[in-house]
Amino acid sequence: MRLSTCLPCLLGAAVLAGAAHADPKPTRAAYCVAALKARAEPLAERVRRGDAAAEAHLMPIVTASFALIGSAYKQGLRSPQADELMQAAEKSQSQLPPAEFVRVQDACQTEAQQLLSSVSSIERRLVNHAARSRVAKLRKPSS
Repeated sequence: MRLSTCLPCLLGAAVLAGAAHADPKPTRAAYCVAALKARAEPLAERVRRGDAAAEAHLMPIVTASFALIGSAYKQGLRSPQADELMQAAEKSQSQLPPAEFVRVQDACQTEAQQLLSSVSSIERRLVNHAARSRVAKLRKPSS
């Protein structure tokens, strides 16, 4: 999932809530979104092929990603800087040993879940809605 593509989904939350003090820096958010994207891709492919069981595993990852994306958006991150941060993160992560990369993914998912638990109920609903919409698009046959 592209960070810049997802950012507008959370505009409403950004306008209503303003920047939270505990939000990760945009560079960290992009780093974590890249890590979670790598974790989500195999599950997303299974959902595209009709594997309903994969969806339950995919939802928390997508939800965590959208929480981080919303945080970066609230702090003013936009394209093309968002795309550049994602590309740099993906490049950096491609050089990590697999076990270290799994630790990064785990830490990022935990960080995002903590972030999501600290936001307003409106923001949480927006993040959950964006995640459900994204996963629902995966279920639809591509044209």
